[in-house]
Formats: sequence, C-alpha cells, structure tokens
Amino acid sequence: MKSKIIFSSLVLLTSFLLFNPVFNIAQAAQFELGEHYVEVKGIQSTTPQVTEFFSFYCPHCYKSEPFMHKVKALLPDPNQFIKNHVDGMPGRKIEIEHLLTKALITADLLNVKETIVQSIFSYIHQGKADFSELKDIKNLFLLKGVDSQEFDKIFGSFNVNMAANTMRNKTDLLRKQGFTKVPTLIINGKYKPNTESLKSMDEYLKLIAFLLTKTA
Repeated sequence: MKSKIIFSSLVLLTSFLLFNPVFNIAQAAQFELGEHYVEVKGIQSTTPQVTEFFSFYCPHCYKSEPFMHKVKALLPDPNQFIKNHVDGMPGRKIEIEHLLTKALITADLLNVKETIVQSIFSYIHQGKADFSELKDIKNLFLLKGVDSQEFDKIFGSFNVNMAANTMRNKTDLLRKQGFTKVPTLIINGKYKPNTESLKSMDEYLKLIAFLLTKTA
C-alpha cells in the first residue's frame, strides 16, 4: 500500500511538472551537485516538498514572500510547502520568537496561516512595531475573526508545543551544518540550493523545480 501511495505521488508530480513551463526549461538547464546545490544531513522525502527556514524579523524573508508563492506553485499540493520559523535572530527576544513560532503553527491549525503570516510581517516591517507579549500577537488573530477561547485552546495545546520543538530541532540541525542565513530553502529534506551560484531568481526557480524530482 505504501509503495502505491509513493508511486501515485510521483505520477502526480511528474504530470504536474510536465505541464509547468518552469520545469520544462529546468530540464534543459545543467545543475550540478556541489556547484548549484549541496546535500544536507536529513531524511530524503519520498514525496516532493519544500521547507523554508525563515524569521518574521528578517527583512529579506518579508521581501521574499512573492517568490515563495511562486515556489509553492511548483508543488501539486500547497501543503507540501512548509514554513519553519527560526529563533535566535540577533537583537531579538527569544521569548517573543518562541511565541511567533507557536503563532505560525496555531494559524496553520486554525486555517488562517496565509493571512496571519502576512499580518505578522506587515506589523513588523510596515508598521515598524514589535511584540512585547502574547496579547499583541493574539490581537492579530482576533482581528481576523478567530475566537479568543479557540485561540487560547490551540495555542497552549500539546500538539502546538511539540510542533514548535520540532521546528527548533530542525533549525538546530541545519545550523550545526553551518547554514545560518534566512531565508533558506531545503528541497525534499535533502537538498539546499547554492544561491551564490545562481544568476537570477528565474534560475533559482528552475533549480528548485529540478530538485523537486529528486525524491527517495
């Protein structure tokens, strides 16, 4: 049964990419291991996925949001694009960063991730504001129509706390390999594009499309 699911996923991805103009161009491009991308420690996924390591406090992460939407469009299922919030940004309070990580997970569980991500980015980078306590973050959810008690229940749940720990562990693993910049993309749990070798964002997109075909 598991092999049938994997095969079906690969067929879906192949069919999706064959009709994607970015992938068709990427096929003709020459991308080399060690030059255009590197392998990282981790378990290679059996289905295509992209993990973005980012921080809400990172200006470049904020400006990269339109590009990340293009990356997401390469995937047959938008849920295969995973945002991993990182803690420990210079000059920021780790306690607030932890709250923002949990806020991201909570927003996903409440099906308001897209709008909350945009709200948090805008609050910091357009409003030039910062969060001083959980109440500040919660207010963004309430403004989007989330019930106060429902927010408290999900935000403080065991599942959210465990997911936040998982994000921190993934961040620690990546940092131990010397990759500390954000945003950083990891493709299929195994491949990191070498952005310094790329000449344009269009080439970056083609490289991602190429790497998405490299599943376990």
